[in-house]
Formats: sequence, structure tokens, C-alpha cells
Amino acid sequence: MVREEQVKVAKSSKRFSWVNTDDLNDGLNRRGKKIENDLHYSAEGYKTLGKRFADSALKLIKIKTGKK
Repeated sequence: MVREEQVKVAKSSKRFSWVNTDDLNDGLNRRGKKIENDLHYSAEGYKTLGKRFADSALKLIKIKTGKK
């Protein structure tokens, strides 16, 4: 229910963005231990999350400044 509202808000304006993280909890943690559906992200998951945040931020900045 909360997620649905978050996604709804993100879609309500071009000034908002949704960054999906559902697939980032599986893999190896920073100690090399295999994790599945963990509370925290995998080591690769944190890298992917950073890239997704950066990509999303760049899109929002481009929209705000009118640049392509």
C-alpha cells in the first residue's frame, strides 16, 4: 500500500522519480557471503543503486533545465 502511493506520487509529476530497488537484495555482500532477499543490498546492489540514483537525478536536472 505504501509503495503503491510512492509510485503514484512519482508518476504524478515530471519533477519526481521512482527508483526501483527490488532486485538489489540478492548476491554477495561485502564479505563475500551469499545473500537472498536480505534486509540490506548486495555489494553489487549498492553500486547499481548509486547508478540508478545518478541516472534519475540527471534526468530530473535535464527536465528542470530544459536540456536534452
